[in-house]
Formats: sequence, structure tokens, C-alpha cells
Amino acid sequence: MATITIDGKTVTCPDGATLLEVCKDAGAYMSSLCYIDGLPPYAGCRTCLVEIEGARGLQLSCTTKVADGMVVRTTTDEVREARRAVLSIILANHSDRCLTCHRREHCHPGDICLRDDVVTHRCVTCPKNYRCELQATCEMVGMSQYEPWAGEARTFYAVPEHPPADRANPFLEFDPKMCIICTRCVRACDELRHTGAITLAGRGFSTRIAFGVGGRIDESNCDFCGACIDVCPTATLLESPHKWVSRPDRWVETVCAYCSVGCTIKLAVKDGRGVMVRPSKINPVSWDQICVRGRFHYDALRAKEYLKSPLIRRGDLMAPVSWEEALDTVVSRLQEIVSAHGPESVGMLVGPMATTEEAYTAQKLARAVLGTNNLDFTAGAVARAVGAALRGAFGSEVLPADMTRLRTATHIVVVGDDLESSHPVAALRLKDAVVYNRARAVVVAPRWGEMCDFAETWLRPAPGREAAMLQALAAALLSDPQRRQALSSAGVAGLERLPGSASVPPVDGFAEALAILREAAERGEQANVAVVFAPTHVNAWLNGEIAKAAANLAIAVCGPERAPASLYVLPTDVNVHGIRDVGVTPDLLPGYHPLTDHDYRTQLEEAWGVTLPAEAGLGFRQMVDAALEGRLKALLVVGDNPLLTAPDKAAVRQALERLDLLVVIDAVMSATAELAHVVLPDADVYGKEGTYTAADRRVLRRNAATTPVGVARPALLTLTDLGARLAAARGLPTTFAADPKAVMDEIAALVPLYAPNRYDLMLLHERQQLFDGAVPATPRRELVQLGDRTGQAGSAPEGAGLALITGRGLYTSWEAAALHKRDADKLHREEFVEINVDDAAQLGVQDGDEVLLQTESGELRMRAHVTDIVPAGAVFVPLLYDGGAITALLGPDNGPTPAPSVQVRALTRV
Repeated sequence: MATITIDGKTVTCPDGATLLEVCKDAGAYMSSLCYIDGLPPYAGCRTCLVEIEGARGLQLSCTTKVADGMVVRTTTDEVREARRAVLSIILANHSDRCLTCHRREHCHPGDICLRDDVVTHRCVTCPKNYRCELQATCEMVGMSQYEPWAGEARTFYAVPEHPPADRANPFLEFDPKMCIICTRCVRACDELRHTGAITLAGRGFSTRIAFGVGGRIDESNCDFCGACIDVCPTATLLESPHKWVSRPDRWVETVCAYCSVGCTIKLAVKDGRGVMVRPSKINPVSWDQICVRGRFHYDALRAKEYLKSPLIRRGDLMAPVSWEEALDTVVSRLQEIVSAHGPESVGMLVGPMATTEEAYTAQKLARAVLGTNNLDFTAGAVARAVGAALRGAFGSEVLPADMTRLRTATHIVVVGDDLESSHPVAALRLKDAVVYNRARAVVVAPRWGEMCDFAETWLRPAPGREAAMLQALAAALLSDPQRRQALSSAGVAGLERLPGSASVPPVDGFAEALAILREAAERGEQANVAVVFAPTHVNAWLNGEIAKAAANLAIAVCGPERAPASLYVLPTDVNVHGIRDVGVTPDLLPGYHPLTDHDYRTQLEEAWGVTLPAEAGLGFRQMVDAALEGRLKALLVVGDNPLLTAPDKAAVRQALERLDLLVVIDAVMSATAELAHVVLPDADVYGKEGTYTAADRRVLRRNAATTPVGVARPALLTLTDLGARLAAARGLPTTFAADPKAVMDEIAALVPLYAPNRYDLMLLHERQQLFDGAVPATPRRELVQLGDRTGQAGSAPEGAGLALITGRGLYTSWEAAALHKRDADKLHREEFVEINVDDAAQLGVQDGDEVLLQTESGELRMRAHVTDIVPAGAVFVPLLYDGGAITALLGPDNGPTPAPSVQVRALTRV
């Protein structure tokens, strides 16, 4: 540690730290227009000059390292004059009336400067007024009325035309005339995001910022993460939505709801609506980065598109009613159905975007009051298949994998879906590991994703054969007798399920991938291995097989002790872990206790004052079949939308239409809500308080930010009200808490997994909740047997068509897709079926042609994008395109099924 003096104040800091950051931490104002915290200095703006005792001349604090005994002065006249001189050079090519005007804080809009015919840009015409770092810098160094260029021809005002602003996309606005060439955006895009969409074009006086090859932003490889907006010190780069909101009413810290990474964001609120998003650095995983969904999808819908009041079906119309009438109707109808047909005639779906408190209350209502274990969510079969695979390998599906370790990984295996689209910030941390930690990465995926460009080896199996490829890698590792003996001695069971010798599959890169994994195994504890698997929303069997093979590979590489912490399973949606942790599954009680666990059942029965149903309930697909057969009469849907992502859409719709009672609690009028008998309005995703459980089991506190529209309210209040009314009607003593803190306290008391959690600590941000002492011991380490059809998946017979791949896109809004909005993908990048170049040539399809996709279940018309992103013999369709239209082509997800095949036929040429 070093002790230095800054403006007479003694400061202790690490020896060798950057002086600029030390000065900022000490409370000294430091202008630094080109510096980005955490990155090496660029030293381009020269505004961070300081005086250091004993040094010759003024020094740049961004390039100076701290030494013990250093005496620093930041406010001397010489320092101020030097900073003003440097700023005057910067302002020579920038509008200055918004920066140096002494009247700026006192005049009214339309006053003095509007009479200056030379001034074309002023503070009241700048969307970043009061948020501009250059503006703040000029104020702090005293630039008011400081004009050393008086009488000279100013470049900014002498040049008659500046490059036009780029406003062609819905998210990001680029105005070159406001640019001071600080290069922050270039460095953020390259060094923080590893995208390289922004560059410096030209040279000398003509140097400028450019996107891609100099065209529009949306024509470049920009993914609209907005990192450049965060670092831009002027109005050059701005978010287009709500850019004129210079002073929001408040900033609220909450959690992004669009994937299971659980990034923490700060949401600016104006008049009860979200108007701007910034990343929050309290989250150790996301830190200062978010993605396009987290930054812009809060604004996917307008206020008028949210539900405003409860609705009851009267004939073909949905009529607005009071909360009292709506709740009384639901309670009386449920009572009639349960009395007439029994508790097994009622089911409940709880969507993975519900908070953990809402999910707990919902399952408590179902089990304790309605008496049914018919509990699930649309993609529940996928989560159960993956969970069963992990329990088979490790004895538990709760693994201690910590995503903060991704950035320091040394060996990486990424399996399956395009991680950049499904979990962008997790992919970013893996890119960090490759770029900054020289990690060696292997990608196993049929379809190209950005991680392929960062991998040493890309193994490209046929669609549906990812599990077989992973199993082949594990078997090849165990062909080494010493490795096999070491695992056997460490207590690993099931080694006979992998052959002692394995033939190398004829796949490019297999030998290279095997060499990387062998190196990781040989390094032992010195290697930080990350096996990352992101399941998809459909094909539970295939996802379960991949999870088994990924677990086997983790054990083979890392050994039995380190394997659970090295396997990262990233669920499909934000709170899949949370809702399953508290019992939203038909075969397990909260905390993953079996229904046959008598002691735990007794504990719940004593707490809730009822006798709980003992038999396993129906999963989602079983509920669909039961509704079609007339056995399921009523369904409560809480924040879920089966008609968006459920396979076999026609059968699902028919099942919903046959119900005697369909109650939907949602924030929007989704396709499922359109079929409901009663719709109860939920608050939007940022209008409710509670917790989410991220992919690595961090419990993240969400604060309510926005104001619900009309009389809508958070689902927790609705579920609490329903539960209390139903309990009273049925004469049950079960009580329900309406406060998220009280619900979490109950969860912590009854679910051992959540025992360490304290809601008040999460409120104060004293620590991010990790299950340090609550992760169950996982004594089992066993290689899992894959299904018989795993090796045959993807090998469609001759003439069967092309393998159909689907997955989550990066740009399509979940809420907008639920409403079938044409601009659910505002960039229109995910409105095409991807067809391989060779297949397109055989089919006579050119880029942009309209094609017809046909399966036994349905058909779909789309425009074709001819590309080598997908392998030959396969097509890719985004899952959320046109309100999940692709699910109409998929059969029921209820058995061992390989990648489905689809017939493709050219229709029209564009």
C-alpha cells in the first residue's frame, strides 16, 4: 500500500494504482473525457492534468502510477489554465454555446442565444442537456466566457455542413457533429464488448467515428448493447427512445427480466414509466454491461397496450369489470368445478417471469387450497428433463457453479444454442476469458454463433447429435487407463457406461478439442473449467440428453469434486430456478423434496393447516391431453403464455378452448388471454417487487419501478386475494401474505435451500445472495447413461426434409411477440428462415425469396435468408417470430424425439 497526499488530504491506496482513479475515489474532481474505468489509458483528451511535486511539468493522471509519498495537486491555477487551454482546442470543433454560456443556468428557453443567428446548437436544443460530461467538465474547470479563439474563424461554425445524423434504427442515434473523437465508444465496443462494430475512419483532421465500413448503424455488426452510450461524454451517441428526458423523476435499481443471467439495471422513471436504462455495478456478473434486451425492451409496449382492468367474457366480448366481481366469479366457478369434478380437474401454470414470491404463493394456493399437484409452466418438461439428468449425475440439480468465475476460466466448452442470443452477458464473460485470460474454448453446436469466432475449435454435429458428440469426447478422455483409474479411485460410479476405448468421430476439430480437454484434465485444480449449456424451450428429451452428456464430460475433465462447480446450466428464462425451487413442478414439493418425503410433507401441512395431496400431478403436456379428454376442467395461468412457445400449437389451442374455466393473470392481452373466461391484469415486468433466482443461484432483489396502468396490480396481490377468498369459501385455515418480504421470510423458514436469505439485506445491497451454506451435499458422482436414440438424432431418412432448429433470438421482445406485433423485432433481423447455401441451390431458393415450411403439424410462410450460419441439411427459425408461429410446425413434446424435419418449398421470388 502507498500513502499519498491529494490537495492536502492523505490517502492510502494500492501501490501502482492509476492516479486518476485514486483521485476520483478520494473525492477530487478529475476531468477525463477519454478514460474508461478499468481499461488501459488512451491519453487522448489531455484534460486530466495534475501537478505532482518534484515532477517536471504537469502530468497526465491517467498514465501515472501511484508511488508512496507522492504529493498531488489538482486545483492549482496552472492546472486549471492548462485544462482550459486543452478544452478550448476540443471545443474549436464542437458547439460551445451549451458549454461556455454564463447564462445557461439562469435563462429561460427562448431567451438570449436564440437571437444569435450564428448559433445553431444550444443547451435547450441538446437532448443530453444536464447529462453531458463535456458540459460538466466545462463548468468544473471554469470555461464560462473563456474564448481564446475570439475573432478567429471557428471550425464548428465555419463548416457549412456536418455529416448527417444516423437515426435509421429504433434504438441508437449517432450524431457525428457532436463528436470530440475521444474514442471511448471505439474502445468500449472492442475491449468491453469484443464486437468491433465501431472504428476510427480517415486520418488527420478528417478522422471520424464510423460504424462497420462507414454505413448506417443497423447495416453494421452492431448488436445495440448500448455500451457506447454509457461511455460517450457528449450527445454523439444516444438512445433514441425518450432521448429528451434529461431529468427523470428517479432511478430505481432492479433486475433485468429477459434471461437467466440476472443482470442488475438502473431504470430511470418519469411519470410512472420507464424512460432509460443503465447497468448497475453492484452485480458481480453483469457489472457494467447489459444487452439490447435489457437496455431497450422495457419500452417494447406503450401504456395503452397493457391491461388496465379485470375482464370477464360475455359472449364473444371481454367486458371490463371491478376487481370484486372478477374475483368473486373466479372463486365461485372454481368452487363449482372442484365440488363437481374433484381437485384433479384443476391445474395451474406459473410462468418463469413471475417472481419467486408469486410462484410460491401460486403453488401454495394450488396445493393447500385447491388440493392439486397439477402445477407446471410451458417449458416445464425441459426443466424437469435437465434437472433429472443433473440429479442422476450429482444427486442434486442445485449446483454450486458461480458465474463470476466465467471471466477467469482457462478451458471452456459451450454446448448447443447460440449463447450470444440466449444469454448475451454470459457469452460476454466467456469472451473476456478468451481475450484477457487466454482461455481455450471449444464450441459444440450445429449452428454458428459468435462464440465460434472466439473458440479454438468448433465441433459441428448434425442437429440433435450434440449429446453424442459430448459423450464421444468424454469416452475419448476415459480411453486413458490412468484417467479412468483416477476417477474410479475418487468414487465415480458408472464408468462402464462409457467404453474404455473410443473411436474418434470423423468430425473436423475433434482431435484438437480432445487435446484442449486433456490439457484441462492434466492441470487439475490449476484449471478453471467451464462447461456451459443453455437449454432451449422445446424438445425436453434432447435437452435432457445434452445435460447428461455435459455432466459426464464435466466429471471426466474435472473429476468428481470440481465437476458440479464447473457445469453451468443456464435456464431458458429469468426465474426458472426460482419457481422450481419453491415447488412449481408436479412431482416435487418446495426445495425439491419428493412428494413421498413424509417428514417434510408434515412440516408443510402443519404450517399451512391442511392435508396436502400425495399423488404426483400433471405436467403441462399432460394437462393439455387431460383437457382434450375432458378430465381437466379449469386452468389458472399466472404470467405464462402456452400459445407463444408450446409445441403442437393447434392441440394446445383446442385444449384451452375446451376448458370450462380459463383464468389468466397477465400484463398483456396475450393469445392465451384472448381465450380466457376471466383475465386479471398484472403489473408490467418492472412494476412489481420481489426476487429472481439467477442461473447460478444468486437471489436478486427486484424493486418496483413503474406504475401499473389503470387498476392493474402485481400478481402477488391477486394471488393472495384469491387464496384468502378460496380458503374462506372452503373453510380452510390457510393464510396468505401480500408483502414480498413476508412471503420470502416464509420461504426461508420452510425451504431449507433459502434459509440463508434475508430480504432486508437484499434491500440494502449488503451482499448478493449466494447459497454458500445451503447447497445440498452432492455425494453422488455418476456417469449417466444416454438414451438409445441419442446417436441417431438428426439423421433423417432420405427425402424426409431438412432438420428444423429453433431458438431464442437476441432482438425480439417477449411482450411484443405475445401480442403478435409486427415490430416485435424492431430491427427486423429475426424475420427470416435461415437456409444453408447448398440446400438453397438445390431448392432453387435465393436470398429474400418466400418459402413454405411444412410438417405433419402445420405450415409457415417466411422469407429466406441464404447463409452458411446453419449447416447443410438444416434450417433455423427464431422461436418468437410472429408470436411463436414456429411452434405450429412442432409435434407434441412428450417423448424421445430427434430434431424434427421440415419440407421446404420455394414460393415467390423477390
